Amino acid sequence: MELNYSLQPLEWALLACMAVTAFMLIRFYLMVYSKVYRYKPPQPTQEKHPVSVVLSSKNEYEALKKNLLFWLEQKYPDFEVVVVYEETDEDVSQLLKEFERRYDKLVIINTNQSINFFDEQKFSLSIGTKSAHNEYVIMTHPEFRPDSEYCIDHIQAAFTPETQVVVGQAIFTERKKRFCSYSLFRMLEQSLQYLGFAIDGKAFTGRQCLLAYRKDFFLEHRGFSDSYALNCGGFDRFANRITSPRMVNVQTSPESRVKYTRTLTLREVLRQERWYRNTLAASHTTPRRETRAYRFFNNLYILFFVLGIVYFVKMCLPVQPEAVPLWALVFVFLGLCKFITQAAVMQKAAKSSGYGTLWFMLPLYAILSLFLQVALWGRKRRR
Repeated sequence: MELNYSLQPLEWALLACMAVTAFMLIRFYLMVYSKVYRYKPPQPTQEKHPVSVVLSSKNEYEALKKNLLFWLEQKYPDFEVVVVYEETDEDVSQLLKEFERRYDKLVIINTNQSINFFDEQKFSLSIGTKSAHNEYVIMTHPEFRPDSEYCIDHIQAAFTPETQVVVGQAIFTERKKRFCSYSLFRMLEQSLQYLGFAIDGKAFTGRQCLLAYRKDFFLEHRGFSDSYALNCGGFDRFANRITSPRMVNVQTSPESRVKYTRTLTLREVLRQERWYRNTLAASHTTPRRETRAYRFFNNLYILFFVLGIVYFVKMCLPVQPEAVPLWALVFVFLGLCKFITQAAVMQKAAKSSGYGTLWFMLPLYAILSLFLQVALWGRKRRR
C-alpha cells in the first residue's frame, strides 16, 4: 500500500484539532470516569446509626403505591420513613394513612399549603428533614426504589465522624439491558462525571433521588431555603460549604443503589440535561469548570470528526486516489484512540450498573449528543 505523505494546510489543521481534542477527552476519561469503577465503596459495620428516610410526595400516588413499601421493609434496626405531602392531595393522603396503619416506621407530614410557586421537592425535603427524629437523613424521590433490602445499611455505612454528605448512585433502568440506549448513555455520562469528582474529594453535585446528610449540617446552612426557585440539583447548594474533601463520601455499592421505576423518556432526558447545564453554570468551582471544558472539547471533537469524514469522502469521489493519504490514517488512529479509551472506561461502569453494551454505538451517540447540545442552546436563545 502506497502512502501520500504530502499534507495540505486544511489537513494539517484537522489533524492538529483532532489531536488536541482527543488528548483532552482521553485525559478526562482516565482521570474522572475511571475512578468510578475502581472505587471501593464503604461496607457496613457493627455500628448502626439511626436513620430517617425523607420523601417528597406531591402528585406521586402511583409511585408511592409501587415503591414506598420497599423503604418501609428495609432490613435495618432503627429507621423511620418521613413522607411529606399536601393536604389537598386526597389520594396520597388516603394511601399514606393506609400504610401508616400497617407500619409504625412511617411518619406523615402535612404541609397544609400549596407549594406551586417554587421547587416543591426542595421545599418538601426541607420540611421533612426538619421533622426527622434522627441525625442521619437520606433524601430520595418516590419514583425510585431501593435495589436491595440493605440499602439504608449501606448508605449509613458511608458516614464517618467527618462526613457531612453522602452522594449515592441512581440507576435509570429496572432491568439489565443487553444494549445501552442513548437515553441511558446520557444518564450514565452525567453520573460518571459527578461521582468521579466526588470520589476525588471534589464533589459538586448529586441527584436528589439519593443524597444523605447529617441533619445538623443541613439545618446549619438553612437547607434549600435560598435555592427553591433554582432548577439545579439538591447538593449544589452545599458545594461551597464543603471545606474539606473528607466532609463528603460516596456510596456506589450495588446494595445502596436506587432504581428509576418509570420508563425513561426523551422528555425526562431533556429535563435532566437542562438541570445538569444549570448545575454546571451555578458557580465556578474547579469540577464544574473541568466538566464544562470536557463538554466543549467533546463537541469540538465531534465536529472535527464529521468534517474529516466529509472532507475525505469529497476527495475520493471525483477520482480514485493513487495512494492512501497519510493524514487520513492518522485521523482514523486518533479517532480510534478516543473511542476505544471511552469504550473501555465507560463499558466497565455501564456493565456493573446494568446499562448494557454501548461501545459500538459510541460514534453515533457522540453525534446525537452534539445535536442535543445545539437544540438546547437554540431553545435557550429563543427564550
